[in-house]
Amino acid sequence: MSRHRPRARSDEQSRTKRSPTDLYDAASRHFLSKRYGPAEERCCQALAIDPTHADSLHLLGLVHVHTDRLDSAVDLFAAAIKCNPNNPEVFVNLGELLQHQNKLDDARKSFDIAIKLAPNLAGGWIKLGNLLRIQRRYDEALLSYQHAFALDPNNADAAALSGGVLLELCRYEEALAKYELALAISPDQVEALCAKADCLRNLGRLAEAAAIYRRAAELDPGRVSVWRLLGKVYEQLGDRDSAIGALRRARQIDPSDPLGASVELMRLGADELSEMPRAYVRQLFDQYAATFDTALVERLGYRGPALLLEAVLSSCRAHQKPTNFKHAIDLGCGTGLVAVAFAHLVDQFVGVDISPAMIEQARARGLYTRLEEADMLEGLRTTPDSSVDLVVSADVMIYVADLSPVLKEASRVLASGGLLALTLERHDGDGFILGDGRRYAHSASYLRASIEAAGLVVLQLEQHSSRHERGVPVPGLVVVAEKS
Repeated sequence: MSRHRPRARSDEQSRTKRSPTDLYDAASRHFLSKRYGPAEERCCQALAIDPTHADSLHLLGLVHVHTDRLDSAVDLFAAAIKCNPNNPEVFVNLGELLQHQNKLDDARKSFDIAIKLAPNLAGGWIKLGNLLRIQRRYDEALLSYQHAFALDPNNADAAALSGGVLLELCRYEEALAKYELALAISPDQVEALCAKADCLRNLGRLAEAAAIYRRAAELDPGRVSVWRLLGKVYEQLGDRDSAIGALRRARQIDPSDPLGASVELMRLGADELSEMPRAYVRQLFDQYAATFDTALVERLGYRGPALLLEAVLSSCRAHQKPTNFKHAIDLGCGTGLVAVAFAHLVDQFVGVDISPAMIEQARARGLYTRLEEADMLEGLRTTPDSSVDLVVSADVMIYVADLSPVLKEASRVLASGGLLALTLERHDGDGFILGDGRRYAHSASYLRASIEAAGLVVLQLEQHSSRHERGVPVPGLVVVAEKS
């Protein structure tokens, strides 16, 4: 939200009766000091005297934004506009709030009014550019940022935001020029430094990129992303020891490791293979949720759910088993692609996924009886013994090193005669490995042994590829097992 500017300090404390303006000024000072309770109290006092005091309504709306009362904040901004329809700052703040609530059309209308009221205010054009960027209307976003910069040639944000759009469009030389412009205005912007280094890295200018990342790390040594990217560049430069040092520093700063420094350390052979950090897996799929189906199915030719369906049906036919399942669990359900494939065979489908964004995508399909935000083990551990007829998981075990705990829990929840169906990535050695794609691949012998150790009987184990990568089929396995 826009910074709120208080009026000049008044003699409010010496007055026996404080006016709405006095109370508003006091509220402004509290607000700028992040004392939201007293700020709200002064605004309410002002509005008790004058319910149409537009500045107090606006400020109270900002207090509600900062205390997570967003719907009432919208109402307060609307009331402020009704009392004074000529304040562009209110329209900007309302637009940002509506954008946050994903009401993008309404946000656009609010930004347009703000710009109409103050066409020479660079901030309004920047906010409009941010909205257009979210909508992937990149050319219009660039024009908006460029107009903001023309209005205010010392606005480093306008230049950097233009660079961000160009970087997103892989127009690295143009993006680099924008970031250099932003840094000429404000040399110590860590975000702009990191983005400039990203441009240099993508242009193959690795030594220069490393120097810029190091500068960013000096300015903000606690920023995990800088050390993670520095580790990547060091690896590309062939400096394995420095890469490992940077990655260890990233993990030390945030042991939950949402950026997956541990995964890179395992891939480099610096750490033993183990489970991926929960925060990393969650963030990975939260980021991909909105475009997951398009990226996976259309670009990579993904067919994991179809392979699972075919394998389950063929196993049922070969062993004279019914093909209807009363209760089923989809482990790592993602956006619900497995439910689409199996909906006609399952009466009650439960989806489990670690990513809340994926859960929301799956909920929109309306095919699950219940959805649970949890990792696979958590989802299984809350399931009663022998209560499920089918446990299915499409390309989720590629994020699991040791399959035994999940398989044992799956065996426990399966009823006698129930089926387990999985797709995985395959490697032709022993055990499991972590590949360059940051996914685990398991050998057929390891998979079979793990399934049998869990008390299940393998009905079908075949080599199949569920996806392509760089135009080449990724080696995979499809397995169906039964609880006897």
